[in-house]
Amino acid sequence: MMISYVKEHYEKHLAKYYSWMSGGLAKKIEENRRFFKDQHVQPRGSGVAVDLGAGSGFQSIPLAELGFSVIAIDLSKNLLAELKKNAKGVPIEIVNDDLLNFPKHCPARIELVVCMGDTLTHLNTHQDIRHLLTMIYNALETGGRVILTFRDLTTELRGLDRFIPIRNDANTIFTCFLDYEKDYVKVHDIIYERKKTIGILKKVFLKKFAFFRNGQEKFY
Repeated sequence: MMISYVKEHYEKHLAKYYSWMSGGLAKKIEENRRFFKDQHVQPRGSGVAVDLGAGSGFQSIPLAELGFSVIAIDLSKNLLAELKKNAKGVPIEIVNDDLLNFPKHCPARIELVVCMGDTLTHLNTHQDIRHLLTMIYNALETGGRVILTFRDLTTELRGLDRFIPIRNDANTIFTCFLDYEKDYVKVHDIIYERKKTIGILKKVFLKKFAFFRNGQEKFY
């Protein structure tokens, strides 16, 4: 299961900044419009698409625009509220739940499953990942497709390379740094936000699962 501190991290800290730090909702939607077009993603079967870790709608909205009936699943009520606000009548069913529970929210036939961004790295163990992939395989109709993306954590960053600037504007600076352990990578989010004339520093920590650490689990 996606453990409770992931949900707490997003609800208390990250959801407020998530679309902004990613470059803005409109930009991410347009990026995915182009991506899906380039990959020839369009309804050919049941037309049902499941967006695991849907967030504020970076994938769900363009998929719905393409004609899919989208089931958007995410742990964050705040991000799903943002998705609902911006969906503008396109066919998206919004589900607030752990992505490992997705089969109980879906019909028998699913044409497409997407799990994009860093969603996979939030799962707790390799076993959870295997379980998720097995469920996706079993849920897809004949000829169905799955699209997975995740951050490449294969090579350990060292020294100042561990500090990654994410985004900043006149009032907010968002950066993170990485600590590499044997099987995991710790991701420390640092948010510096101006409140009137006072700067407030927020330090929040999220432990993320690292794919392929020490050459393991390369079949993903």
